[in-house]
Amino acid sequence: MTPTASIVIPCFNVVDTLPLQLEKLLPQIERLGAELILVDNNSTDGTSRLLEDVSKRPDITISNATNVQSAAHARNVGVAAARTDRMLFCDADDVVGEGWVGAMIAALDTADIVTGSLDISTLNAPALSTSRGDGQTTASFYGLFPIAHGGNVACSRRAWNDVGPFDETLVAIEDMEWSLRATIAGHDIVHEPHAVVGYRYRTNPGELWRQGLRYGMNRPIVARMAFEALGRRPARWAGARSWAWLTCNIGRARTAAGRAQLAWVAGNRLGNLVGSINARFVVL
Repeated sequence: MTPTASIVIPCFNVVDTLPLQLEKLLPQIERLGAELILVDNNSTDGTSRLLEDVSKRPDITISNATNVQSAAHARNVGVAAARTDRMLFCDADDVVGEGWVGAMIAALDTADIVTGSLDISTLNAPALSTSRGDGQTTASFYGLFPIAHGGNVACSRRAWNDVGPFDETLVAIEDMEWSLRATIAGHDIVHEPHAVVGYRYRTNPGELWRQGLRYGMNRPIVARMAFEALGRRPARWAGARSWAWLTCNIGRARTAAGRAQLAWVAGNRLGNLVGSINARFVVL
């Protein structure tokens, strides 16, 4: 029997977080007759053994994405293994909410691309969860086009064929670039409020710094693409408030939570600066 939907999860060194995601996800998959595709993206911890253990279930397929180290590559490999025309994407370090699979499947009955809400409070300390957006509505890229969050998105096979795969040359914000191409292709990105995912932030300042740097370096690339395709661009000093916050909050480095906040914001701001130079398109 053909499954009702294909859920794709990229997996890289997630032995500590994937079990909780599976605990919440597998009952929904079993109840609705969906399939789960877990894509091992060159894990070096115990993830591969964990995937081998769960592969005994008939509704789980294990794929290997070895060519490129990126979530984009892993998702693309997962779609290639999907047996249905409904693809749902979530991440191995997050936790789907009750009814997530059903909400996404139902939304795809009337929409080709759907994104849900992010619960940023359940899995994160208050200092981190209050330092970013609320995650409850469809975000946008500087107000230019809506974003389908890579860890909480679903699309039809028709939309996937129109938009194309995730760009494997981007080491971050590949979901934003994919959302831009979806907009260019004429697809609406519909927000489904009942499809909630608990989103987990990194907590180590070094990891936050590196993640922020990657995000920042790639934003000017996508901004330039948006300008070339849509004829509109972000303000050159779109991040002025973040620069001001960084300047005024250096004293937060005295606490662990403060260092985590500073690492995230500083990484983003430096990344935007470097990315602006590399892309020759200023978005600071």
